[in-house]
Amino acid sequence: MKEAFVDHLFSKIVEGRFEKVLSSAAVKAKLKLLDNVSNTIQSNYGEEVAQNVLGYQEVRRSLEQCLDFIENQFSTVTKTDFSIYLYYAQIRLREAEEIIDSELSELNL
Repeated sequence: MKEAFVDHLFSKIVEGRFEKVLSSAAVKAKLKLLDNVSNTIQSNYGEEVAQNVLGYQEVRRSLEQCLDFIENQFSTVTKTDFSIYLYYAQIRLREAEEIIDSELSELNL
C-alpha cells in the first residue's frame, strides 16, 4: 500500500488521553483512510469484498470506540476496552495491508 494503515501515525493512537489532540487526529486520519480504501474496493469489487478484505465494519467500530475513549472524559469505554479495540484494529489492518498488496495490487492503493 502507498499509505499504510499501521505506521508511525497509527502508533500515536496509543497515547490516548495523555495526548488527546495527537491521538484524536491519528484516529480520524485512519478512519478517513479506511473509508477511502473501502470505497475504492467497493467500487471495483463490491461491498462484500471490501468487508472481507478490511473487516470494515468491525475495524471502523473499533476505531470509533478508541476515538470516544480519547475525546470523551465520560466514555463508557474503559482503558482496557481501548487497548483491546486498538489491538484488534491494528492486527486486522495489518492483515488487510497484506491482502491488498498481494491480491488487489491493481488498485494502486
